Amino acid sequence: MSGLAGICHFDERPLDPATLMQVAGPVAHRGGDQVDAWSGPSAGLVCHLRQVLPESAGERQPAIDESGRALVFDGRLDNRDELLASLRADGVRPGMPDAALVLAAYGRWGRDSLAKLDGEFALAVVEPTARTVCLARDAVGCRPLYFWAGQRTLVFASEIKAILAHPDVRAAPNHDLIADLVLLDRLPYDDHGATFFEGIQAVRPGCCVSASPGGVRTHVFWDFDPTASRRYATYDEYAQHLRDLLLTAMKRRLRSLSAVGVSVSGGLDSAAVLCMADHLRRAGAVAVDFFSLTYTSRIDPTSEENRFLAILESGGSRLIERVVPGRCGEAERDAIDAWHSEAPIIDEGWCAQRPLVERARERGARLLMTGLWSDQLMFSTGYLVDLVRRLRWRLAARHLREYTRWFVDAEPAYFHSVFRRDLRSWTTPGPLQPMLRRLHFARAGRNCPAAADREWAARIRRVREPARRPRFDNAHAKAIYQTVRSQARRLQLEIDEKLHAGCGVETVTPFLDREVIAFVMSVPGEILTRDGVPRRLLRDALRGIVPEAILQRRWRDEPSAASTAAVADDRAAPSAKLVHCLEHRWLRPGISAADVPVAFRGLDLWARRFFSDADLSGKLGATCGTAV
Repeated sequence: MSGLAGICHFDERPLDPATLMQVAGPVAHRGGDQVDAWSGPSAGLVCHLRQVLPESAGERQPAIDESGRALVFDGRLDNRDELLASLRADGVRPGMPDAALVLAAYGRWGRDSLAKLDGEFALAVVEPTARTVCLARDAVGCRPLYFWAGQRTLVFASEIKAILAHPDVRAAPNHDLIADLVLLDRLPYDDHGATFFEGIQAVRPGCCVSASPGGVRTHVFWDFDPTASRRYATYDEYAQHLRDLLLTAMKRRLRSLSAVGVSVSGGLDSAAVLCMADHLRRAGAVAVDFFSLTYTSRIDPTSEENRFLAILESGGSRLIERVVPGRCGEAERDAIDAWHSEAPIIDEGWCAQRPLVERARERGARLLMTGLWSDQLMFSTGYLVDLVRRLRWRLAARHLREYTRWFVDAEPAYFHSVFRRDLRSWTTPGPLQPMLRRLHFARAGRNCPAAADREWAARIRRVREPARRPRFDNAHAKAIYQTVRSQARRLQLEIDEKLHAGCGVETVTPFLDREVIAFVMSVPGEILTRDGVPRRLLRDALRGIVPEAILQRRWRDEPSAASTAAVADDRAAPSAKLVHCLEHRWLRPGISAADVPVAFRGLDLWARRFFSDADLSGKLGATCGTAV
């Protein structure tokens, strides 16, 4: 990870270097190895560089080419060999950093080069002679990038707090998104790049934002094809292909100058990551060293989690270091998290995980490997609709029954309700869907919690602009695509990345590899969930790598040390006064702090960190900028 920031004036005003460094200051924690700036007549870039990849040793950014074009780049390229072969005539060399390779590609193909980049990245390119700026994020959105566009100025950065440091940017909450977050049961699917700050937008995954004196435009440079179909003659071929893709994704993410930390529990997802890393090391496919950590305590060695961790330890030569889970309710620490996440949310899972991430940094890791997002991508019930459409009702019913054998504590009614929702969504004619969504939001506005102010709750009934929706050939592909492209997933991914960056660690997961997602989207859903066994294809793909006992593990709601800490913190005393929430009329007058759920306490923390007491709609308060 690195911290990027930049300013561009489109009216030919000269750039103030002091303002440029003021904007870049709040993302300094993302760097640490080198900081440098580039300034043109009316534009400037700053990069707080952190060298993570082997090719980044000795790198300097911003990168400048012979034409005067300047680039800052935060990320990792996965198709270096392909680009090196294509750009050999342009003087590129094998050991050059990813940023220099991207700049050479941009010089050759312009904005068309973005579609040729595979990996995780956020970048900005300034072309001084053309007075244009190009901002882009990778297809999945693993690295954050935000911008604010005024009439004469564009400000962009890896994190929102840097944009707020610009004197022209007014810090104000995005009331509409906050209302959706707090008052709806789930965020709407449509994503237009909104953030929790009014006027500040996220560059959406797979999109390029082009800014010039003529205005700001966004276009999609790469997207998943939900109509793609992959069919093999045998089930074993599907399993082998997924195995190959996951091992390749692991190798891509184990490129590191330093040892890599692996966050592990006894579950299938994180165990798969640890076992694949160990498999690649034993085979000589990767040379990097790695160590494993868990935030499950040794207090009860007979607990289910510790029994499965012991299985992992017995299958390898490494011990898994136990880290005491963290907890919410520590005012100073929670305030720092609110500053880093830039979101009005108390994330109890992060509170439990934070000491593990800090321990990984203490042991010298700059990369932390996780098994996140496997649940959402490797198990989706949308394919049941496809079975019904093909008149395979009995098979769909058998799969629904099988789920309860694996989710042993789940209510069968839950899966039936999800199936009915998916069926309604698929069978509703396209022209009627916007009307049904409006009815849903209207009903939600009438049924929102009593603590909410009526005028505030009315925001969720607003007319919403629909996002571009591709054509779907089947419900399974639609479900996976919407998981990847939903507003909630994009926001959560950004929050997770920024929280980890606040601890000085970059987090990666093989399950967010672009090729892995495209494969999962293209195969029949009943193949992924063969015989109704959740993530059956993943289990079979990793047979021989992951211990059999873990491949057969069921889901249980057995309390662990981490979840116990989180539950205890749910009962922690909230802040004394929800001043900002009340003054913004986020709560009905007369509501006390004890009456509101944890969601409102997160809102209070966020408001206190980003808006001064004297002027809630004013610029970023000085106390907010000096607390971290």
